[in-house]
Amino acid sequence: MAMIIRTHPSMTVLYSTRQATFKDLPAFSGTVIRELYRYVADLDLLVCGPQYWFYHGVDGKPDTRFTLEIALPVQGKIPTALLPYFKQIPAFRCLAYRYEGPWEGLAGAYREMMQYIEDNQLKMNGVYAESFLHIDLDHPASQITEIQIGLI
Repeated sequence: MAMIIRTHPSMTVLYSTRQATFKDLPAFSGTVIRELYRYVADLDLLVCGPQYWFYHGVDGKPDTRFTLEIALPVQGKIPTALLPYFKQIPAFRCLAYRYEGPWEGLAGAYREMMQYIEDNQLKMNGVYAESFLHIDLDHPASQITEIQIGLI
């Protein structure tokens, strides 16, 4: 799939926030999302899409700390007592690219996207997201990730 510019729709998410570096990311793979799915089951919510990882404050350097939000789109009656764990993510314009393969290749896909942004004189808004459409830890070549870079 080629890179496309589109508007991602708004969504209500159950989410968890962590401070991380790129080296920390494997530790969150699978663990945080399990916690979120437990909340979904306990609260009788409906999962409305794949998990999203939002990166805030990244600069591409491996040791820079940034804020990672792992989010799961949901619908249902959200309990007032748990509102800090839910939020509405507004619609955002982005350059989207469907990457197929092991996560180790994501950096190359980001480089291609950044080159596309530069070549087409697009302006970024600081939103970086990955939507995990298909995860297969036993067969990483089969994984499908949509990368989204926010645009003004």
